[in-house]
Amino acid sequence: MSFEMKHGLAIFDCPDHYASLGLSIGASKGEIRKRYFKIARSLHPDSCPADMDKAEASRMLSKLVNPAYEVLSQDKDLEEYKVLLRLVGQRANREVNPSSMQTPGAQELLTTSSFEERYQEQVQQLAQNQFENLDGILAVVSQLSELNLAYLIRREGTQKSGARGAQPMQARAAQAQPEAAARPETSVSPAPAEQSPPQEAATSQFVNDYCRRAEELIQKNRLNDAIVELRDALKLEPKNSRCHTLMGSIYLQKKSLKMAKVHFTQALNSDPQNAEAIKGKQKLEKLEKKAQPAAAKQAQAKQPERKKGLFGLFGGKK
Repeated sequence: MSFEMKHGLAIFDCPDHYASLGLSIGASKGEIRKRYFKIARSLHPDSCPADMDKAEASRMLSKLVNPAYEVLSQDKDLEEYKVLLRLVGQRANREVNPSSMQTPGAQELLTTSSFEERYQEQVQQLAQNQFENLDGILAVVSQLSELNLAYLIRREGTQKSGARGAQPMQARAAQAQPEAAARPETSVSPAPAEQSPPQEAATSQFVNDYCRRAEELIQKNRLNDAIVELRDALKLEPKNSRCHTLMGSIYLQKKSLKMAKVHFTQALNSDPQNAEAIKGKQKLEKLEKKAQPAAAKQAQAKQPERKKGLFGLFGGKK
């Protein structure tokens, strides 16, 4: 049985760990733990039903369920995954055609005003019998992932424009209905296959998007906004040489030489051949040399006058 997904978050090369466990996005730690142990009992060879293929159940547990739980149960991994989901939501809000959604519940989420409540209800309904039949597990995961994608789109739209965020998606869904009738097989084309694992490939794409936006902001001299973009990128790839180079160049413009040095050094540690980082560090070194004489003069000016020997203590000779 192949674990490759073609719908939902998979179209952005993003694994759906919540769907793998039958959980709604943002489930609490307690809910994650409780759900995992329930699934583990139903799939473990020692406790699964007698009529279930034990080898396949064990494979499902080790290849699908355990990896999802490992990410969702670790604070650091979970925070990084949440950032990734936010980026997927932003991209999906721009790129996904509502008519491509094949799960009826997902279509409903894109148009209903009470999408939060309906999302929770639909996830619970689908997850209720998710692991009773091995042959149907992946189909349920796929449906859950489409629900999750629709939810991320709606959440992103709501965060951008408040309560009015639902209207643009409703309009897009209505506009897409004639197209859906004419092209029932329409779906979002998956990104080209990458050599790296799916989550790593998706992360790299989002980091590139952040860097591109940061470069545009730098050109407009909106340096603080560019720093915000790059900080988000570094949350995903803390050692990304391009990000650190851009950060270094910004701090160079802001005359924050110490911060510029930190980022150029990190950029070259990650990629010693980074030409932009090399140029940036050379500019930094020139500025540091110019700053040294001025700093020395300033320090000398602050030094108090020295007393002239012991006689100075007693007011000189009498």
